[in-house]
Amino acid sequence: MAAAAETVEKLRPHERALLGAGLVAGLGIAVLPIYWMLLTSLRESASVMQWPPRLLPDISGFSLWAYAEVITKSPLASWFTNSILIATIATVATIFISATAGYALSRTRTRAGLTMGYAILVSKMLPATLLVLPFYIMFFRVGLLNTIYAPILGNISFTVPFATWMMKSFFDGIPRELEEAAVMDGASPFRAFWEIILPLTLPGLAAVTLYSFILSWNDYVFAKTFLAGGEMTTLAVGATHFLTESEMAWNKVMATAAMASLPIMVIFFLLERYFVAGTTQGVH
Repeated sequence: MAAAAETVEKLRPHERALLGAGLVAGLGIAVLPIYWMLLTSLRESASVMQWPPRLLPDISGFSLWAYAEVITKSPLASWFTNSILIATIATVATIFISATAGYALSRTRTRAGLTMGYAILVSKMLPATLLVLPFYIMFFRVGLLNTIYAPILGNISFTVPFATWMMKSFFDGIPRELEEAAVMDGASPFRAFWEIILPLTLPGLAAVTLYSFILSWNDYVFAKTFLAGGEMTTLAVGATHFLTESEMAWNKVMATAAMASLPIMVIFFLLERYFVAGTTQGVH
């Protein structure tokens, strides 16, 4: 932060003005979708569909009708519960797998270990749409379709590769002498990992937690494919139920999206400082 401040101070006035304009433009691009989501969710259906759209809010036309309709006339509680269960279980599993796998990759110097690490990294490059068909066949044969376990396993397969390499980067920065000293003092290798090494990677664990939870919470492909719909679906998929051949209720969609954003905002604000440190150290 100090280095960045010094760099800004060295800039010429017109360079600072350009930098400020760029930051304002970037902030506007980032905030515009959130602003439009909230604005649309508070409008009546007639106002939502008018053309050209009005970017400025008309407070007199604001209404909580869309929120009331979503809460009272849709299985919002079931969607929310399914999303929480899927995202939480997938996140916990991702943390456990990536921490242990990342530690193993960090401490392994054999060719087989490096090959396994690169294979994990390559699997991250596979798009979710490529995994849907084999997963669907496998889940159908073992009877996991239309259960929360199917999207949980799908999300784990998608989050673990990147999370493993992120944790590996953290473990690479921890001297081996720490665990060797713990083993010499009588600790088992697992105890040295659990009590000495793992607590030092708290920023990495926080970053993995936020990364995995957001991806699992926002998942659409796996939930749409593996769950039957109705009450047995997630918020991301449930929001699209308001877009039908007879109704394009964008205000209800945006009201659902606004309510679905609350858990993500809470988790992000709780883990934000660790997430920034984690992603920065993970890159290094």
